[in-house]
Amino acid sequence: MRLKQITMIVALAVAWTSPVLAQQQKLPPGYTLNPTLMYKNVAQDPDGIWSANDLVPVGSPAQHPDIAIARVSTPAGEWILSQILGGCSMQSDCPFRLILKRSNGKAAKVAGGVLAEGGTAVLSADYSKIFTETYSGVETNPVEVPK
Repeated sequence: MRLKQITMIVALAVAWTSPVLAQQQKLPPGYTLNPTLMYKNVAQDPDGIWSANDLVPVGSPAQHPDIAIARVSTPAGEWILSQILGGCSMQSDCPFRLILKRSNGKAAKVAGGVLAEGGTAVLSADYSKIFTETYSGVETNPVEVPK
């Protein structure tokens, strides 16, 4: 009986982790962005990417979301991926915004969508798309770089 329980637990663990591993293998080459937790329980985004309306408290007791950030420098400028953590979908897909900061200091939101909490995003080498790991697979979002 105990062996059946262990076998069942192992089978469930493999079934649960296999989609995550499969998603990682499907990401194309490009500039990799792995957001890391930068700000906890924030009512205002120190980087100014998210408005106070985006950072609504959730849960019981109510708590403001956290923000994870990834940065990568390219010839086009610095790319900043900011992701809100907390209050995400039931599958832990959380909203992100991709910002391009040019060498002249001007910054613009160039893409948005969802990214699995703890997931990876890849910006295509030509800066035209961003690929994100989500609960249901890899999503592709267009990147609109201002001229």
